[in-house]
Amino acid sequence: MGLPIYLFEKNKILGKKLLATGNGRCNIHNLYTRTSCYQSSSFTSQAIQSILEGFNFSEFQECCRKMGLLLTQQLDGRVYPNSQSAKSLLEVFSLKLEEGKVRIHLEEEVLNIHKDSKNFFVQSTKGTYQSSYLILACGSEAYPKLGGSNKGLELARSLGLEIVQTYPSLVPLKLDTHSLRDLSGMKLKVKITLKVDTITKKEVIDDLLFTSYGVSGFGILDISSQIQTSQDNVLIIDFLPNFEAEFLEQMLLKLHKSFPQRSLLQLLNGFLPPKFARVCMEVLKIKQCHTKNIKKLIFCLKNWEFKNPKLQGFENAEVSGGGVSANAVKINTLESKAVSGLYIIGEMLDIVGDRGGYNLAFAWASARVCAESLKRSHKT
Repeated sequence: MGLPIYLFEKNKILGKKLLATGNGRCNIHNLYTRTSCYQSSSFTSQAIQSILEGFNFSEFQECCRKMGLLLTQQLDGRVYPNSQSAKSLLEVFSLKLEEGKVRIHLEEEVLNIHKDSKNFFVQSTKGTYQSSYLILACGSEAYPKLGGSNKGLELARSLGLEIVQTYPSLVPLKLDTHSLRDLSGMKLKVKITLKVDTITKKEVIDDLLFTSYGVSGFGILDISSQIQTSQDNVLIIDFLPNFEAEFLEQMLLKLHKSFPQRSLLQLLNGFLPPKFARVCMEVLKIKQCHTKNIKKLIFCLKNWEFKNPKLQGFENAEVSGGGVSANAVKINTLESKAVSGLYIIGEMLDIVGDRGGYNLAFAWASARVCAESLKRSHKT
């Protein structure tokens, strides 16, 4: 549109968080974006869907191709740069900004903003700037080591916008148990069920990693997005998700009959990693091998409970839930209802996605909704 654009970035480089996503490969999008992959306490499913439809994957892929960035897709829907390198994405996007004559202000943090009847006045660590439109795309306080902070929400609040309390998401969990700390560093493929106020909220089968403070791993990160600290949360872990309880019981009983000289722990070593089996037997205080103990053991291994898991802090979170409320913006433009010319996009909004490229997919889509609105405003 020929509009001058000023981009303020407090870090030394652009895209520091992008470089870290997907273990450096950048999970840039997902083929199967749908509202069930997002959580919000203020945006309706219909509102989220309308934003996503404003810039679907096909349109995004075509946009990337025009810039010279090839994408590749996985069977689970995750999308990466074909180079499998986030640096490729950053190089192509940065060139596009330079060619578009975007004025990039690195190592310059915005301190405060105010607006008169027509213009915004942006005060930074290096000066004051004036503009007709202002876009807040400041992310969240997740991963402060990469530059994450709540500065954007503070600026939004100073302009009178309603903010939904933020919380860390896609984050490891702390557990109030010392019994399994000897397993720190062990990874298992398990089924994880989250019950909130006795209602099953989510189930996943994926990796669980034991840590000194609790549990992590892809399965735990996926579950964490559904945990609300104000509710009664229970994690139920099935350590043998590929087998039914009855089959496991019968197999152990047959083994006990065939090898009566073996202890229950020795029999269990063929089912699970020996160290894990030993710790479980110690925690459950099971020694003798008989039918009652076998049934108890299998039930516990299929239904191991951890009550009231706590979210690790923002320093370990990939993203943040909460943010600018749906009540504060016009859904079809993402412009502030109260402050004309002010737009809020990306993770600053009270919308958080699952792991797998959904948060970046929403960032691109919300940016497109904003850009289309600006285009219409500029024409009039």
